[in-house]
Amino acid sequence: MPDLHAQIPTREKVLIIGAGPAGLAAAAALKALEVPFDLVDRAKHVGGIWDPEREDSPVWPTMEMISSREHTQFEDMLQPVSYPGFLSPTQMAKYLRAYAARHALTEHFRPNTAVRSARPFEEGVWQVELSTGEIGIYRAVISAHGISERPHRPDWAQDVPASVQVIHSKDWNGADGLEGKRVLVVGSGQSAADIAVDAARRALEVRWSMRTGHWVVPRRIAGIPGDVAASREPATLGGLNAKIAETVIRRTVGDPSAAGLPAPEAGLLEDAVIVSDDVLDRVREGRITPAGEVTGIGADGIVTHLATGSRAGHQSFAADLIVLATGYESGADHLPQDVVPRTASGDLDLFLGAFARGRDDLVILGQQRVSGGALPILVEQADIAAYMLAATRAGSSGALERFRRLRAGADSAVPVTPTSRGGGVLGRLGGVFGAHRVTPRSAAPSDRSGAEQLVPAADRDTLLARLRSVRGLFA
Repeated sequence: MPDLHAQIPTREKVLIIGAGPAGLAAAAALKALEVPFDLVDRAKHVGGIWDPEREDSPVWPTMEMISSREHTQFEDMLQPVSYPGFLSPTQMAKYLRAYAARHALTEHFRPNTAVRSARPFEEGVWQVELSTGEIGIYRAVISAHGISERPHRPDWAQDVPASVQVIHSKDWNGADGLEGKRVLVVGSGQSAADIAVDAARRALEVRWSMRTGHWVVPRRIAGIPGDVAASREPATLGGLNAKIAETVIRRTVGDPSAAGLPAPEAGLLEDAVIVSDDVLDRVREGRITPAGEVTGIGADGIVTHLATGSRAGHQSFAADLIVLATGYESGADHLPQDVVPRTASGDLDLFLGAFARGRDDLVILGQQRVSGGALPILVEQADIAAYMLAATRAGSSGALERFRRLRAGADSAVPVTPTSRGGGVLGRLGGVFGAHRVTPRSAAPSDRSGAEQLVPAADRDTLLARLRSVRGLFA
C-alpha cells in the first residue's frame, strides 16, 4: 500500500521542529484537522527532554516532577492508573511514546534529524536545511524546540579557573561521584533547589547561592497533590485567601527565612514558588548551606559570596564543582534573528507566548516559563496553531480574521474569562488545570549576558485563560 503521506510535497506541509510534549501536541492537532506535516527531532525517539537516551537533556534519572499526574497529561489520554501521583522521568518518557503511538505520529516522525536553518522567503514559503544535508520548502514552521537550547551563564563564570569544574544545570546527571567534594549551586529557582537536594545526598558540602527568596511548598497538602489543591482553592477570598494559604504552608513545611533562606519577595499566591518536600529539611540539617549572590572568584578557585539571614558581609567557599542553575536564553538558533522581533525588554515579541506578529506561517511553542504543569499551556497553543494553519490552507475564514486582529494588539486585550473547557481539537477532560496563581519574575539585568534575554515568565492561569479565549474563536 503506497505511503500517501510521503507523496505529499513538503511545500504543502507544516514542519514541526522538536518531538517533545509541545511538538507532539502540535502534531496530534494538525493530524486531527488533516493538515499535512513532518515532525523532526535530533534525538532517536520522541519525548524531547524526557527521552532518557538524550545526552543533551536537562533531566536526570532521580529527578522528581513538580506537577502532579493530573496536570501532566494530554486531555485526550489519561496517565496510566498504575503510575504514581508524581511521575519519574522514565514514566513520562513512556507516556509520551504511547501518546505518539496512539495518534500514529511516528508515521510522520524523522528521528536523528536536526534543523540547521529555517528561513522564510515570503509568507508561506520556508527554505529548511536539515542536518542530513537535505533542503526542502515548507509552507509553515512550528518550532517546538523547547527552552533548553541556550543555557545562560553569568558573566563571572568566564573567570572560573580550570581547577574548578563548572557545568550548567542542563548537564547535571545526578550526584554520583561527588563524595568528598564541595559543590556550589547558583540560582534561585526550581532547578537550583532540586539539584542542591540531589547533590546533598553525596557531596561533602553544598552551598546554595540565591539572589531572590521564594516560598517553598510541598508536593502534597493533606495528602492531595499541591497543584490539585491550589486549583480547587477559591479565588474569591482575595487577600484573606492569600493569608490563609501562607499560614497553611508555614505550618506544613515552615518559613524559608526561618530556615536561613532569603525571605520571599512576594506573597505566596504571586510568587514563583519552589515545589519541594526536602529542601528546607536539608537546609535545617546543615546538608545545604544558604549563600547570597556570588560577588567574585579568585585565581585559586575561592568563591566569594554574600552572607544570608542575620549574617552580614562576605563569605568564601572553596568549590570543586559549580552548577549554574541560571536559566536559559530565549530564541532559536535555527531561525534568523530578524524573523521574530524583540520587545523593548528584550523578549521575543510573540502573541500569547507563541505566535509571531503578522505571520500565519510561524509558531514558536514553549517560550515562556510558568509555575505548575506547562502541558495545558502547550496544548492550547498547539490547538490554536492547528486551527490557524487549517484556516490558511483553506484560504481564510472569519475566525482567522478575528485572530489576526487580536494578534496585532496587546496580549492584555484578550479576555481572561475562561471559556468552556470543551471544544478543543482533541477534546477536553474535566477538571481545572490552573495550578498556582503566580507571577514568576525574570532574572535581574545582572543575570543576563550581552543583549540576550532569559526566557520570560508568565502568570500561568492568566495565560491559560487567554489562550482558551482565543481558541474559542475557532472551536
